[in-house]
Amino acid sequence: MIVLFHEPGNEFPGYLHTVPTGRGVCMILKSYQFDALDWFEKFLNRCQESGVPRESYATTTQEWCNTALFYRPLRNLEMTPYVCLRIPTGGGKTMVAGMAIERVNRSLLHVPFSLTLWLVPSEPIREQTLKALRAPQSILFQAVSSKLGEVTVLDIEEALRVTPHVLNGSNVIIVATMQAFKQEETGRLSVYKQNGSLMEHFEGITDPAVRGNGSLVDVLRLRKPFVVVDEAHNQGTPLAFDTLSRFEPCAILELTATPDRTWQPSNVLYSVSASVLHTEFMIKMPLTLVQRPNWLDALRDAIACLGRLQQAAEAERAAGKRYLRPIMLIQAERKDADHETLIPEKVRQALLDDFGIPVDEIAIATGTVDEIAGKDILAEDCRFRYIITVDKLREGWDCPFAYVLCSLRNTSSATAAEQVLGRVLRLPYAEKKDHPELNMAYAYLTSSNFAATVESLKDGLVRNGFERQEARELINIPDDQQTEDLFTHQHSLTYSTPELPEPEAIPENLAKKIEITPENGSITLKGTFTETQVKALQDVFQTPAGKEAVREAIVRLRSPRKVPPKSPAEQGERFKVPQLQYRQGDLWEPFEATHLLQGDWSLLDYPCDLTTFSKASMQPQGGTMYLDKEKVKFTPFQPGVAEPLLFEYHSGWDQVHLVSWLERNIYDETLLPDEKAAFLNKAVDWLRTNGFTLEELAYAKFRLRNTLETKIGEARKQAMQKVHQTLLLAPEDFTVNDRSQVVFEQGRYAHDSIYCGFTDLPKHFFPQIGNLKGNGDEFECALFLATQLEGVKFWVRNVECKRTSFSLQTGSDRFYPDFLCQLEDGRILAVEYKNSRDWVLPENVEKRQLGKLWEKRSNGKCLFIMPKDKDWEAIRATVRGRNS
Repeated sequence: MIVLFHEPGNEFPGYLHTVPTGRGVCMILKSYQFDALDWFEKFLNRCQESGVPRESYATTTQEWCNTALFYRPLRNLEMTPYVCLRIPTGGGKTMVAGMAIERVNRSLLHVPFSLTLWLVPSEPIREQTLKALRAPQSILFQAVSSKLGEVTVLDIEEALRVTPHVLNGSNVIIVATMQAFKQEETGRLSVYKQNGSLMEHFEGITDPAVRGNGSLVDVLRLRKPFVVVDEAHNQGTPLAFDTLSRFEPCAILELTATPDRTWQPSNVLYSVSASVLHTEFMIKMPLTLVQRPNWLDALRDAIACLGRLQQAAEAERAAGKRYLRPIMLIQAERKDADHETLIPEKVRQALLDDFGIPVDEIAIATGTVDEIAGKDILAEDCRFRYIITVDKLREGWDCPFAYVLCSLRNTSSATAAEQVLGRVLRLPYAEKKDHPELNMAYAYLTSSNFAATVESLKDGLVRNGFERQEARELINIPDDQQTEDLFTHQHSLTYSTPELPEPEAIPENLAKKIEITPENGSITLKGTFTETQVKALQDVFQTPAGKEAVREAIVRLRSPRKVPPKSPAEQGERFKVPQLQYRQGDLWEPFEATHLLQGDWSLLDYPCDLTTFSKASMQPQGGTMYLDKEKVKFTPFQPGVAEPLLFEYHSGWDQVHLVSWLERNIYDETLLPDEKAAFLNKAVDWLRTNGFTLEELAYAKFRLRNTLETKIGEARKQAMQKVHQTLLLAPEDFTVNDRSQVVFEQGRYAHDSIYCGFTDLPKHFFPQIGNLKGNGDEFECALFLATQLEGVKFWVRNVECKRTSFSLQTGSDRFYPDFLCQLEDGRILAVEYKNSRDWVLPENVEKRQLGKLWEKRSNGKCLFIMPKDKDWEAIRATVRGRNS
């Protein structure tokens, strides 16, 4: 008989662990990385509460992208949480993976220590990941250690000798390739073989089904590891997913730039766009393309570009900025026995003889010759400025100093473009440079078919995780390089679909021509389609609207491509929107949350009763497995019937110890430590008065921590709202003028998705419209502003929760009006759409108050309107009625 039990509130008995205080480590995270982790934690919390990943995923994606996405569990792991965070190349997936471990401990397992199996696609990346997790000077090491405390990082050889003491006393991360576990005949791999060094892990376990054969995989299975799958699209095979099921993990997190959309579609929980990476200074953008017919001309111009970049880098260094040495990647040709090619050695000789490049500035990095192996390319004493490759550089090699790509071969292969493009995208030190040219990347090409080359580079960008619609922003082609063949044919078209088909329903002969992005509600059609293929594609859709959308998309795909007019942002205009400012003595500051927390509020003024914390929530889950007529059966525990000896827990803690632990594990830098401790002590007193013992509270301390965090958050929200309403009673303490502005300009527009509806929406300030569906009330409001409202010079879709957007501080959050318009007469109009049902809600009443205050204190420069339903005339009246 096997007895199974699970109590998320129970840690390893008798072990006391001090979690580092403060959120300081989060400062090294970019805002989108923090957002990704927050969405992941929301999903985990819901899984922990409901135990049903499908429901948790639907609820979380509905909140994130307004669509309850369909959850696809892994085979044999139907109840195991399995989601994907989509982060493009250069977005710091490894950092997110490391910081996700603490979220799993905190919100799913409720334990201080856990076991993580970190799977990577190749040996070079395994070495790179191990180094980053182990090196004390590494930012990843510092971040993970700060959040987790004691961390033990192992490779497979070390894991084969790991002791229970190590697993019980620290957060253990095992870094391995999937190939170390992926084998049809498992007996060939050491991780599946009986291991005498691991026998201590199975003491007291007599059932053969639980013990297995005493292998490392059996140890992992007993521990229910958290599995991180890096670059999961490289692992997508039936054997890979069968391998994951052997670990019986507590959760699986997939991190990739390109989620699987077909065979085993990834459950994308959160997606990051190129625009977000750009506004966070993670990537160089745009990529400027230049074509030259002769390879020596292309090399000459690329060298000149590198020289200008070097001058800019030296100027920044002289101004006190970090060291930077721009590098060129030169893509040569393979050796061919039938005719002469531009092999790496020939290119090196040209650099030496024709351009006078010093020999120590050149290196070759190919499959057979690797002159950069073991070299620190970023070091100041390194001389390399020209690195010659063929198809790809060594996997895992990362060099943010790479700025210029010079391709001396026909780059019609998307795979070849992908391999090299990713190397020139990362912005050094993830910091904006003072010289604009150092924030961009450059490509010099000799391809005979420029249009095909541009399309292959776009495909390469898509393979690096960028949306196809973003190519217009990602790739810059100088005016003198624009040719007719760039615009005569549509190579692809992305449209907003009213219906999402099932990937498996798409005929095999069409699968490579179609990309489905469920989180954006969009479909991309690539290449040409025969009428038979069009009919087959329409048959995939169930609704008339879905079938009609296919027909309209095909018509547009077949239409000649038009040269798009340059947007105001592309023409160099800047859209300045003044912020609401608050008086602080003799100074005026942008009005934000800090002003609401400066008042005389005390946490102790708020009740500490924890009525939502019940003994029912502390009941362990589990049951008994037993044999009945040679069949294994499972009987869950009934409330109050489980054997007490299985769940007896003796912490030996007194109240001081418990309160101290809670104080260290509840992070809130806005609270005074003594005040927080006093509140927590009162809360524990209340619980003990209401029938809880200290041992019960210590046993369920992780659940108690979560309940107290919610209680403190509610108190803070009430205090902020009270202060907010008090401040609004004195409008003279606010002003709106040019001293503090949000500035919209090219390259500073973050969004999660791009509008891809069939209706043209002219006058948008940027070439792309962010986070707007192709139908619905907000779309109709945008259509009115773009095509019908008189006096609009240009408008902006103001994307919510982005640092580049305009917002106003409410009593508990930031308010982002849906649209901002620059009127021809110089005034600025902010529009927030609301239907009649939501118009009367208290939070929207508060938004109207704020909008009117912003308008009133601007002395006629700004206008605000919240139309109810589709009352577009109210918008028109606002513009006409307040025209000075």
